[in-house]
Amino acid sequence: MQNIIWTNDTGQIDAIIEEWRQEALSLAVDMARNPKETVDEATYGVDVILNKAWKNIVDGYEIPTAQRLFGTINSLDILDARIRIAADELNTEYRADEQDNLRHLELEHPVIILGQAGLWNGSRTLASTVDFDNVGDIIADSPWAGMEYETWKIDEHDDLRYVGVHHDGVNTCTFRELKANGHGEKPIEECDLLALLRASRPLGPRVRDVYGMPAPAKKHGNR
Repeated sequence: MQNIIWTNDTGQIDAIIEEWRQEALSLAVDMARNPKETVDEATYGVDVILNKAWKNIVDGYEIPTAQRLFGTINSLDILDARIRIAADELNTEYRADEQDNLRHLELEHPVIILGQAGLWNGSRTLASTVDFDNVGDIIADSPWAGMEYETWKIDEHDDLRYVGVHHDGVNTCTFRELKANGHGEKPIEECDLLALLRASRPLGPRVRDVYGMPAPAKKHGNR
């Protein structure tokens, strides 16, 4: 099983909204008795659901009783744009939290980025070397623009990997730290992927230590 650090895929956003819904349901009685105070004291996202449920009932010329609120909250469409935007904004804050969690993992050497872009007319492989101060800076920005969903994870090879999904396919990037700066050594061509892998080490072990993630299951063969 791969270890997810952060993702904004549909399942993650749905989980955030469902958590908000459950909390909103627990506030239905209080909402019926004192709507303004209940909304004002509700956490971010839960207040969006409570307000939407209340508005739906009032617009239907119904009395917003606890029972009606409970039923309306349960039947709210999780694809509602306002609710999903709020969930996405909160999830973006979660990403910033993960960046902070990983900023103390300083990098002594440059990082190689091995990427593969899934394009409408086929795939394209690329490699580059970039200087990062720490692992948190790596996930601060997306390596690919225009992705619909993104995931940062530790893959089955113990590598820090980015996966971006878009309408034409899937783009991936693997991040590995070089074992040395390469000064005084024979330079490695960026097209020589095997040499780059041999000259670098995975970032997974250091990241897993931060989160207490299990090590990937060992497989036969070497990378």
